[in-house]
Amino acid sequence: STLATAEANSEQRRMLLNKAVRQLEIMLGRYPSAELAPSESLPVVPDGIPSGIPGSLVSRRPDLVAAERRLAASLARTKQAKRALYPRISLTSSVGTSSADLNNLLTGDYSVWNLASNLIQPLLQGGRIRGAIDLAGAQDQQSLALYIHSVLNAYAEVESALSAEEFLRRREASLEIAAEQSMAARRLAESRYARGLSDLITMLDSQRRAYESESQLIAVRRQRLENRIDLHLALGGGYRGISAAQTSTHNPKYGVDVQ
Repeated sequence: STLATAEANSEQRRMLLNKAVRQLEIMLGRYPSAELAPSESLPVVPDGIPSGIPGSLVSRRPDLVAAERRLAASLARTKQAKRALYPRISLTSSVGTSSADLNNLLTGDYSVWNLASNLIQPLLQGGRIRGAIDLAGAQDQQSLALYIHSVLNAYAEVESALSAEEFLRRREASLEIAAEQSMAARRLAESRYARGLSDLITMLDSQRRAYESESQLIAVRRQRLENRIDLHLALGGGYRGISAAQTSTHNPKYGVDVQ
């Protein structure tokens, strides 16, 4: 029964591996034929994460770039709405002359009625224009709130990944010791069984515990690799070769702290 269950679990893992290989081939632009040969062992976890990683690295994240652009577009719309309050003419500093825009406002018989109409029109529409300004201002606040939320969410993901790295590192160190001790116990049990000093059940139980310890060690190493991927995504890219001096703690463009 135990052997049959183990064989069933093994087939389940082979199926998951086959599916993962096909997904990887699609990401590489290949036909999903499951012909890509995966490595039989996990890659080595990169060196420890250096201290002083610039917090401004998160600004590379696509979601933050999109949020920042939405905020910039909203501010631009508000500025455009405010400009609509003023007559659309331009004056020059030359004595006795005016811009072409002002000259074009005059009618053919040099009547000033057309000029007056263009000057008064924004005032008559002031209520509608101010309503548009208020709406644009509300949209500014919404865009700013979404931008700040996106920034805080990005830093939460970075902090979570950094915190998980330390927990997983300590767990891996403990499991390495446990695996070494379990392997030593297994070798001793096998030696005792070979000399007739122990029974088969004791040896098999020792082997099972050793394999379980090794499986747990492999699992935590996989978790560390996945966590490094999460950190890479949270930062919007790699962090090698970037100094802490590049950190920016304030975004003067919008007057908000971003880290």
